[in-house]
Amino acid sequence: MRLSLSAIAGREGARRRPPTRRRRRWLRAGFAVGGLATIAASGAWLWQEGNSAEIVVGIHEGMLSLSADAGLAVGHVLVEGRQFADRKDVDAALGIERGQPIFAVNLAEARARLQSLCWVRHASIARRLPDVVYVRIEERVPLALWQRNGRLSLIDRDGTVIGREGIANWLHLPMVVGEGAETAAAQLVDALAAVPEVARHVDAAVRVSGRRWDLKLNGGIDVRLPENEVAAALVRLDRLQRENALLDRDVMAVDLRIPDRLIVRTSPSGVRKARARGENT
Repeated sequence: MRLSLSAIAGREGARRRPPTRRRRRWLRAGFAVGGLATIAASGAWLWQEGNSAEIVVGIHEGMLSLSADAGLAVGHVLVEGRQFADRKDVDAALGIERGQPIFAVNLAEARARLQSLCWVRHASIARRLPDVVYVRIEERVPLALWQRNGRLSLIDRDGTVIGREGIANWLHLPMVVGEGAETAAAQLVDALAAVPEVARHVDAAVRVSGRRWDLKLNGGIDVRLPENEVAAALVRLDRLQRENALLDRDVMAVDLRIPDRLIVRTSPSGVRKARARGENT
């Protein structure tokens, strides 16, 4: 088979076609990385030879400048997972400026600063060469409002204080009160979620002596829960409410601390009404 000169010229032209902009960018980056490796090796040799630290620092700065000139500079900072954390706070914690050499970004330090923000539970940061810094944030999820010394704060399931910023948007969350309430709140909130008929009456839960809970209901009723088996006690209270509408009566307090006994204290008016109906008080 014979090839014409035009066919041969066409193939040569295809091989010699100028690289695309993206390809040129990656070629420059590749040459830069190769140059950085060479300079780094030279810097290590100079250090071993006992040369001054200023020379090595200068070589390091030269390496970063070379990499930026070759296209390895920050062009984009992509942040995913942020919903409640303030964007300005996130940007300040990252401390990354567009145009700086991408290898000059200290990922570990930026991640540590980011995780110091109250809303950030976990963060990961990575370079995506040639010009992208990718940030992934896992935010804390508010569980309850914690009242201590007359002040409200948002807390998560671990009892970590998220803070007060934007707290007006979370007033629908359950309120826990007292020292130690923040670390014990998750178990109580989960137990209340299983008994919505009781939960809708609850105004606040007060931690007593760091051992157990008293519930403050919106009708002025106090419910004393046991130290253990809290979920079982709430299920019992839920049954009493569904079958007898206990929480809708003239009741002042319900004591559930003894598993096989129910102690109910009624108001004076409730006692009079019960006697008028011929009920035992």
